[in-house]
Amino acid sequence: MTTSAGDIKREQSRNGLVVTRITQFIGKMNIAPLPRNYELIYEILSGHNPAMGRDILALGNAPQQHEIDIIGQRHNLPGFSRIEAEQMAATAFETLNQISARLEAGLQRSETFVTSLAEEDHDEPPSLERLAQLMGDIREEQTSLKHFISMGLMKIREVEKRRAELQANSLRDALPAFLEKLEDLFSGDQAPSATSLVLLNIDHFREINGKYGPTAGNKALRRFATLFRKTIKKDDFVARIGGNEFAFLFAGVSQNTAAAIAERLRQNVAALRFVTSEGEGEHLTVSIGVAAVDGTATPAEFFGHAELALLSARCGTRNCVIGYSRDVAQHSRSSYLAQLGC
Repeated sequence: MTTSAGDIKREQSRNGLVVTRITQFIGKMNIAPLPRNYELIYEILSGHNPAMGRDILALGNAPQQHEIDIIGQRHNLPGFSRIEAEQMAATAFETLNQISARLEAGLQRSETFVTSLAEEDHDEPPSLERLAQLMGDIREEQTSLKHFISMGLMKIREVEKRRAELQANSLRDALPAFLEKLEDLFSGDQAPSATSLVLLNIDHFREINGKYGPTAGNKALRRFATLFRKTIKKDDFVARIGGNEFAFLFAGVSQNTAAAIAERLRQNVAALRFVTSEGEGEHLTVSIGVAAVDGTATPAEFFGHAELALLSARCGTRNCVIGYSRDVAQHSRSSYLAQLGC
């Protein structure tokens, strides 16, 4: 069946950032309009994470924010990872306070032991039994204090390790900063030009997480983060906008040039090897969609073009780069998602 230009344009207008739907969903569910909640609802409504959508709906109407935070952290969303990192920092600080208080209490008890010994009758030296009792009390207190400090320091090391992982998982300010960048492109009097958007999805990443656990997934994300930072120039922008999806904005770059950059990035990712706890090596791949801002009228349309290109790449062989084109636009977003089983 032939699709008319009008049909394509109407379909394009339905694609993109679904900001209105996000606002409506948040209002209907009585969810606090926080930036990290917008990030979570976007991830659900875009069809990227049906499991997370089921988790949120299971909370019912007007869920508590801490319940939402648990779900966002469970699915490794950047905004929620930062919240967890802050909580980890507070936990480490509280553990240090507890160690300090226990040290002070231990010193006071030791001084009490010594004082009690000094205040006893000096006419008769303390018996060996009394000295043994006091030394035993002091030794017991020191042993208990040593164990408490050892456990506290172990907890702090674990907390700091987890906090470092969470911080490494987030590139820039994630989805809110990305949305702001898109809005800025269209905020001037003149139509935007010479900017390309690249959307990158890690192929089968959730299967890797399920097979090897989130620790292995976090290590892979840190490797990706390092590689992605080396890819961009000063005026470019990269953000993790989903659990396994990244967005790049290349200023002053045409779609063809952006596609060439994306192809080099795809090859560099394919060359990486991720060693798991079992000692096995995994080669991850990425699917990439590319679109130029030229000819688009809104941030939603610009994003929609790149998203259709990415979905086309994911519906094909994966591990490839697809640029937005008339052929890509012939298929609707919903039809792509249906092919992916979303």
